[in-house]
Amino acid sequence: ISELLAPLKLEEFNENYLNKKICIFKAPVAASDRYKSLYSWEKFDNFLNNYDQIKNIQIAGIGMDGEPDKGKDKWDKGRGCKLTRDDIHFMWRAGHSIVLPFCEYQSRYLWSIVNTLEKKLGGGQCNMYCSSGSDAFTFKPHQDGTDNFLFHIEGHVKWNFYKRLRNGSLKKSNSVILSSGDLLYIPIGLYHDTIPLSPRLT
Repeated sequence: ISELLAPLKLEEFNENYLNKKICIFKAPVAASDRYKSLYSWEKFDNFLNNYDQIKNIQIAGIGMDGEPDKGKDKWDKGRGCKLTRDDIHFMWRAGHSIVLPFCEYQSRYLWSIVNTLEKKLGGGQCNMYCSSGSDAFTFKPHQDGTDNFLFHIEGHVKWNFYKRLRNGSLKKSNSVILSSGDLLYIPIGLYHDTIPLSPRLT
């Protein structure tokens, strides 16, 4: 984990960031491709095209009936249902971001990273967030029940962070734009959303 956090010391991360606030690790220009080996558009394409039906997949901005639904944040058909390859192709062309869960089982390197983080933070998994362009649907502001380490493999993404007010509404507190090779830590419970500024793999 020290290698992932470098040049920040593990002790400094634990004291100042863990479970407290976001931490951004900007990649030097020369290291913008440092996460290229984690995943690729080719692997994404192979995964979606090698199976006639796929379960445990999330599509941003889709209702349970398969139609775009402003009242729904995601379509998760992991409970015994399966999406056909044609379903996914149609949604991707319509601009819906796709989340592939448990990607650590597609790559020994990803598995080793997840295993390393689990030893420090407890159980976890690797999800791959894929958006086709700057107009892609993404998830509404939300909070996660786990700490998140976001490896920006390719593309540019704007991350927005929010505070919940006493009246229950959310107020934007900060925004950052991250690019290929950047790493973002989001502590458990912090509200956030994303705006892809280009095709992206995270």
